[in-house]
Amino acid sequence: MALPPRFCLRAVARSHGWYEIPPFSWDDEARTLALAIQGPRGSVRRLEMRQGSGRQGSSSRLSLAWISRGQPPGEASARRAREEEGRALARRVLNLDWALGPFFELCVRTPPLAWVPGAGAGWILRGPGLFSDLVSSICGTNIAWKQAVRMVHRLCDIAPKDPLGALPRYPTPAELLGAGSEHLRGHARLGYRADSVLRLCEMVMEGRLDLGPAERGELDGPALRGFFQSVPGIGPVTARYLGALYGRFDALAVDSLVLTFLADTRFGGRKPSEAEVQALFEPFGDLRALAYWFEFLGAVDPVTWRGWESEEKVEKARRVGRAVRLERNGQASEQA
Repeated sequence: MALPPRFCLRAVARSHGWYEIPPFSWDDEARTLALAIQGPRGSVRRLEMRQGSGRQGSSSRLSLAWISRGQPPGEASARRAREEEGRALARRVLNLDWALGPFFELCVRTPPLAWVPGAGAGWILRGPGLFSDLVSSICGTNIAWKQAVRMVHRLCDIAPKDPLGALPRYPTPAELLGAGSEHLRGHARLGYRADSVLRLCEMVMEGRLDLGPAERGELDGPALRGFFQSVPGIGPVTARYLGALYGRFDALAVDSLVLTFLADTRFGGRKPSEAEVQALFEPFGDLRALAYWFEFLGAVDPVTWRGWESEEKVEKARRVGRAVRLERNGQASEQA
């Protein structure tokens, strides 16, 4: 399938932590993003996405491959249906329908974001369905990301794995309800989050929570965030993060990570107030959440995000990183 100009699969796959948890896996050496989903009659299928063959994966086309047990569909109509399903799934998880021209223009004028267009970044990875995005977001609240990754992997132990036996699809609401609190609290170690996940499953199963409008992109920013906050276990900050995954960038989520990062990079070591952070990104308007996110990515790992184009740029980024660390250490010593 064709890709938008400037698109880099590696940049998009690693744009968000979902690549570390089911139903995704990312092979950095092979530059391949894999995704497990439920197939017909209870089967599990694996979709593999790969871009180009060079180091950057800069091809303008994305190769898709289904891996499943049994015979592939023989009739031409069945094959076309499978191909279209794969393309639709890739478009969804990679957010290929985003029109990022205005954002790229903004990046060119903004030094902390100037690297974005050249790196093929700007899109953000999201899950194959809203339900998995909601549950994984609940798992990631008030916890270190490494712990959340282990939590989601244990949560998905009840789900069947793909044909290669390595990657589970995401559990369904019925499966999570069937596993019950014992699995969520005892095995997956969700703690208090287990109650929120089980309530969400009940609401979906009973039809009391309609995921459709949000799934189809029918809600504007405020309405979408209001919907997310109606979900058990999701507060205003998580609702704003989720809004960005679904293409609504007009509200910036400010949590302790944001405050710590900006204290270091924009406020000379002083932790800002939320009002100061919001004012800092207000000039970016409806793109403020996207602007913050890629400023953050480019600063926390400049070698990955701004230096992979060439060995020369990688080494330059490393030198800059060392200089910054030395300067910070020196400042810390003087302050001490």
